[in-house]
Amino acid sequence: MKKRNFDLGYYLVAFLDVQGQRQRFHELRLPKHRAEAAAVSEVLRQTAGFVLDLRQHFDEQFERFEAGAASMVRHTLEPVRPRFIGFSDSFVVSVPLRNDSGDLLPIARAFSALSATAFVMQLSLASNHPLRGAIDVGLATEIGPQEIYGAALENAYVLESRQAVYPRIVIGEEFWRYLNVALANFQNQTTPVARALAAITEKAMTLVAMDNDGKRILDYLGQTMVQHAGPEGGQKELLVRRAYDFVLAEQKRILGVKNYKLIPRYEALRRYVESRLSLWGIETKKD
Repeated sequence: MKKRNFDLGYYLVAFLDVQGQRQRFHELRLPKHRAEAAAVSEVLRQTAGFVLDLRQHFDEQFERFEAGAASMVRHTLEPVRPRFIGFSDSFVVSVPLRNDSGDLLPIARAFSALSATAFVMQLSLASNHPLRGAIDVGLATEIGPQEIYGAALENAYVLESRQAVYPRIVIGEEFWRYLNVALANFQNQTTPVARALAAITEKAMTLVAMDNDGKRILDYLGQTMVQHAGPEGGQKELLVRRAYDFVLAEQKRILGVKNYKLIPRYEALRRYVESRLSLWGIETKKD
């Protein structure tokens, strides 16, 4: 076996999985005539094509954050963007939390990861492809340019598969603890950089909310995302309203086919979405 050197450290990891993709792939068969070929092409566009689009949107969100963080970029030669890798219909965003180059990069990258994930969550629902995921902190090592391996990834995967339950992003206890410790540390310092880092950390924490079952979740429709949407209103109409319409339509479909496993999950999703609609100036609809 080739001798390699690995560095172990703490990482923030977001693990996201597109729901319903595998079932659609299992239904595919090689087409035997033109009509079947057109149907297969559409399914591939809605599955493989959507996954590729989502990867691109992640990249665009990281670029947008970096472009808007000019004051941060001036203090470092390293990229502000998190690491990102996609495999099949899953996505992994990771941020090394070591502070050899100072505290700025880990906090800035963490906020970039949170805000990009929140935007992509809106986009996935608006595109009729719900996401489920988790974000946590743990130990890992790098095994590729964008790839990590270790407990950090496992923690996020286990949270997604066992605790997320319905389309949402669960926040792990270790990540929440990291944010609280970082905030306390920065608030105890008086330098301008420390004050700026405290403000970024507080902003990141506003992207976390408590769900009805007591789990912390990414608040992808909360007040902070309203502020990030800007004054134009396009995000409200193109993403949030369409996401709400999808949730209502999917809940109706699930009730119609009496899918007793998914019924409570979409009730929970609808509760969350409707609890945030007033922030976007959208009225809830009656059944």
